Amino acid sequence: MKRLSIIIFVLCLCSLASYADERDIPIQSVDTDTRSIVGTPEATIENGIISISFDASGVYSLYIEDSMGNIIYTSTLPADGMEYDYDLSGIGTGLLRLVIKGHGGEYEGFFIK
Repeated sequence: MKRLSIIIFVLCLCSLASYADERDIPIQSVDTDTRSIVGTPEATIENGIISISFDASGVYSLYIEDSMGNIIYTSTLPADGMEYDYDLSGIGTGLLRLVIKGHGGEYEGFFIK
């Protein structure tokens, strides 16, 4: 009985987490053989709007790929520590890959929209 109540509790938590408005997008460096003192970008998505901040210098390319590898959104990201919002409401749904590329390296994160 105790095991059943734990399973029900975990399922309830999972269902509540799936309805959360804002979700973090874990981002990691693609260039694993290089070292950098620059941190990784931070990204969240909420209601079709992705918010990205990156405390580096320069301008980075930002693009989003669908699960087939097709680029479905592209933009630029000024890496100055500020948070920038991008409206993704017209790009569809599914598993998407966020790629941030620039002179400091390449970063990626996966999310479901």
